[in-house]
Amino acid sequence: MIWKSLKMTHSLNKKYIPLVVLGKILAVSQLYVSIIMGSMILDMVIGRQAVSEIMRLVFIMVISTALLIVGWWGVENVLRVMERELISKMRQAIVEHCMTLDYEVLEKKETLEMIQKAGDSINSGGGIGNFYYNLTAFIEYFISIITSIVVLLPLFVPTSEKVSGLTGFLNGWYSGLILMCILIVSVVYRYLLARRMSRIGQMQFEKNIDLNRKFAYFFNLIFRYQKGKDIRLYHMQDKVLNGVVENAKEIENNGQWMAKEERPYIIWKSVINYILLLSTYVYVGLKVICRLISLGNVMKYVAAITRMSDSLGSMMESYNALQIKGKYTSYYYDFLNIKNEKYEGTLPLEKRDDNEYLLEFKDVSFHYPNQKEMVLSHVSMKFTIGEKMAIVGPNGAGKSTFIKLLCRLYDPTEGEILLNGIDIKLYDYEEYMKIFSIVFQDYQLFSFPLAENVAASIEYDSEKVKRSLIEAGFEKQLKKFKDGIYANLYQMKEKGIEISGGEAQKIALARALYKDAAVVILDEPTSALDPVSEFEIYKHFDEMVQGKTSIYISHRMSSCRFCNRILVFDKGKIVQQGSHEQLMSQTGELYAKLWEAQAKYYQ
Repeated sequence: MIWKSLKMTHSLNKKYIPLVVLGKILAVSQLYVSIIMGSMILDMVIGRQAVSEIMRLVFIMVISTALLIVGWWGVENVLRVMERELISKMRQAIVEHCMTLDYEVLEKKETLEMIQKAGDSINSGGGIGNFYYNLTAFIEYFISIITSIVVLLPLFVPTSEKVSGLTGFLNGWYSGLILMCILIVSVVYRYLLARRMSRIGQMQFEKNIDLNRKFAYFFNLIFRYQKGKDIRLYHMQDKVLNGVVENAKEIENNGQWMAKEERPYIIWKSVINYILLLSTYVYVGLKVICRLISLGNVMKYVAAITRMSDSLGSMMESYNALQIKGKYTSYYYDFLNIKNEKYEGTLPLEKRDDNEYLLEFKDVSFHYPNQKEMVLSHVSMKFTIGEKMAIVGPNGAGKSTFIKLLCRLYDPTEGEILLNGIDIKLYDYEEYMKIFSIVFQDYQLFSFPLAENVAASIEYDSEKVKRSLIEAGFEKQLKKFKDGIYANLYQMKEKGIEISGGEAQKIALARALYKDAAVVILDEPTSALDPVSEFEIYKHFDEMVQGKTSIYISHRMSSCRFCNRILVFDKGKIVQQGSHEQLMSQTGELYAKLWEAQAKYYQ
């Protein structure tokens, strides 16, 4: 996963990783310029060299360090901007992939959970930002180790003098083996501790994914002002607050558990560092006493050994962390690798000025994913060109599912749907959808300008937008808007306007009119209205879509009187069909019963 994450980063921004390497070279160089030149200056002072020579070296050290700091600072600032851009591009990729997924795939619980995890892998403490932090740290530690080795090599090179005893032992290359063994043991032990802590950190991240999702749900209720009425009227403040507090408490408990697990690691890490530092001072101090190295080199070698030890241990920790963080980013990859299940047709749709598109359901049955019970069962019917058709039946009869299949939000489990005699799966989906204008029962308006809501696009014909709104009965309300069709809806935008349910319905109808498609479908968008008001809207809308194939779906009967044909659904089947008069003549059947139950509203 580390390599995949690096490839992904390189594909998003080819300059990022080279700049990280440059920045870390500059960062390490600052430290070692100070260490090396500082030891040289100390030797010059002890050797009582000329003040001018000492000051010249001090000046070189100060200028070099300053230039390295300025260069490092500049690179780091560029990297911070790049990192934000990388994270922004990853978030954008999640949104774009969501937009391209089939509705059937997007609606699955498993997909929604993967979207949550993909977002958390970018945003949370265990996310991609943390991965980049550990990546840059790993590179810095690696460069520091190489530099430390170069600086330390002279410490283990024997002098040409012949010496014996302790001095002879310390002058041999093998004298450093004890120190190296202590260094290796400390690094290995820190690595093992770091692996354990990384596993614990992963466990905490996994726990927090679900907790963060629940916390965000309750916390965001505060900002969803549309829900504020219910919260206040039903005194749900305590329920919402308890949800926030309980989840926050669990997150806090996880943090305390993590701190408790980290405590032994921090203690043992300090002990190991102390033992190594003590061993280093003893070894280097003995070499100074035996006159094998100068006093000025003590600072250089002690700093180099300490730095190498820290870098080795920290590099192991960073590598462990990279592996864990790489696993977190696997959620991101897993989501982006979700494939659409729907067959992608390529046939172009025949362009017809006469809107003569013949649609047919041929023995269609369907059940939703993860369910076995058929919602539609062996449905067969044809749409007559230009006809007005009502689809009625009790709630749960399969009416809306029928439309979802027609629009190819789902594909039939059995049977096929034909357009002009060809299975709709074979058509290019975008072209196929151009023949439909649909207003669903749960239609959505967005916090965009009014015109963009009607046109469903940032590019639109202003005059056509106005005409569609007027035809949908929105003229009176439109005149009240100071900015007209450019007025922002809802509060996400500046000067957003709140609209009523009836106004929202008219805007949704205007959107269907603006599209000017061959087939117009109203899927119970007025179900919240009383039957008489619903009938008036259907009647008015019917006058506006003359010459088009129109389908009206309702569990009420207000749309039936002006339709050529009525389909009666019950338990996933078409149980009756015909004109209003024909169906009313079938006394005792479902349609007549539904009509009689609602007749008082239409008299």
